[in-house]
Amino acid sequence: MRVVTVVLGLLAALSVGTSDFLGGVASRRANPVVVTAVSGLLGFVLAFFAGLAVSGEARLADLIWGAAAGVGLAAGLVALYAGYARTRVAIAAPVAGVGAAALPVAATAVFGDETLSAASTVGVVLGMLAIALVSMARSQHQGNVGSSLLHGFGGAVGLGLFLLLLAQSAEGSGLWPLVAARASAVAVLSAVIAARRTALRPCLQLWPHLLGIAALVTAGNSFYLAATRVGSTSVAAVLTSLFCAATVFWAWLIFREQLRKVQLLGLGVALLAVALIAGG
Repeated sequence: MRVVTVVLGLLAALSVGTSDFLGGVASRRANPVVVTAVSGLLGFVLAFFAGLAVSGEARLADLIWGAAAGVGLAAGLVALYAGYARTRVAIAAPVAGVGAAALPVAATAVFGDETLSAASTVGVVLGMLAIALVSMARSQHQGNVGSSLLHGFGGAVGLGLFLLLLAQSAEGSGLWPLVAARASAVAVLSAVIAARRTALRPCLQLWPHLLGIAALVTAGNSFYLAATRVGSTSVAAVLTSLFCAATVFWAWLIFREQLRKVQLLGLGVALLAVALIAGG
């Protein structure tokens, strides 16, 4: 089961990281919140049909867990996007990445009954270190440290709650908690767009990107949900949060963006963390 959890967690990271890269490309030509909302709506449709295809019972408790997780996801994304636009990405991103992974780990350690081996525990800690290192990027913005930390913390709490709450759904619920999460996230983002009176004008050329984002995020969330049901929530959360490594890899491969030494170090630490978790 440990190997299956690792494989599913890494597939989740690859899917979400690739969608994050596509989201960054699309956000160069449209408002990031609009890109997220429209792709989220498409993701809801895909998740709904996937829920019909996968056996599972849509019980009220599981739908509530999913809807609450979706609210956390939307809030975390809004906090992160605002931080990326106004503050220092090199501070906000690592705080958000490590915090998002650490929250489920801490909650599971305090309230759960999971037990990890010494090697897996070290792997989880190294995984969070890798997330911080890989997430460190240069920024054109020179916002103050306090504001950067605040936005990063907001992203950490929102994304961490998404990972934690989604994992609370019952195994027999199939993908319906994910459907509820996508629905509530779209509702929150739509409210933000309406409050800001943001124009919903994504370019026609962006539709392939939006569909790709929707499909990859739906797949990534499904892989994560499956990982939590066959293994440790802590391990699944940390491995999924390594999606930043996939994003950095695609930026290097497609746009030839130069990797900083600290990011290369982070990739090496990530490989060591995965090996420890898999072998533990």
